[in-house]
Amino acid sequence: MTDLQYRAFRPDDFADLHAIVSHWSVVRQLGRWPWPPQEAFTKSRCKPFEGEGFAWAVCRDGKLIGSMAVTKAEVGYMFAPEMHGQGIAKKALQDAIEAAFNAYEWPVLKASVWEDNPASATVLRSLGFTHWQTYYTRSPTRLPALVHQYRLPRAT
Repeated sequence: MTDLQYRAFRPDDFADLHAIVSHWSVVRQLGRWPWPPQEAFTKSRCKPFEGEGFAWAVCRDGKLIGSMAVTKAEVGYMFAPEMHGQGIAKKALQDAIEAAFNAYEWPVLKASVWEDNPASATVLRSLGFTHWQTYYTRSPTRLPALVHQYRLPRAT
């Protein structure tokens, strides 16, 4: 696999990021992105993250292919559909776990996965996350839906 590059988001990422979130298959797996895609919302994400944690623009060969974030000890990621199944999410998440535990004193990282997203659950488990609870919740794209929460203790 080609090496991945990570950097802060910037305004000129808008076209590539908006193209990614214009795929229902991507947005339906996210907890906070609106559907249909809204340009103003996407533009609001095309700037460096200001808060506890980080949000990376994930690039391959200089092109934005997705995002990886750890904010307030919670992991979130998305990738363009054509990147799925290539090990990119696993590699980026592995790098994000290392960066998060090196930069912050969080005792545990958390991640949430919709029940109908087994590929993401597999990525989490492959890196040591364990399931700890399941419940129903809502998002901008879903009525109440079943979500599984995973966690990864620092010691792992």
